Amino acid sequence: MGGEEEIVRIARRLDKMVAKKSADGAMDLLKELKSMPMTLDLLQSTRIGMSVNALRKQSTDEEVISLAKSLIKSWKKLLDASEEKSEEKKKSLSLPTSSSKETGNSRDQRIL
Repeated sequence: MGGEEEIVRIARRLDKMVAKKSADGAMDLLKELKSMPMTLDLLQSTRIGMSVNALRKQSTDEEVISLAKSLIKSWKKLLDASEEKSEEKKKSLSLPTSSSKETGNSRDQRIL
């Protein structure tokens, strides 16, 4: 089973736990998630963060809450890092050169 399928399987199980209001076995699933390499693409395509957060909100087990918070924080760092890279890229692409400002014909300046 691939990483994405495994994460989706865990998300489904977490969602069932939330629906049943029972966190039996949640700790094992959260530990499994913690050991998996996570990417921003996986987070977005599987929406695992939504499932983990729903479990965190509903749970009364302090260990489950703590591990869920830890996972969400580490995943948020992935998102923040990605946004920073995106902002840097936009800034470097949108900075006009001084010669293009002066001539007012930036398109021709970029071609040359």
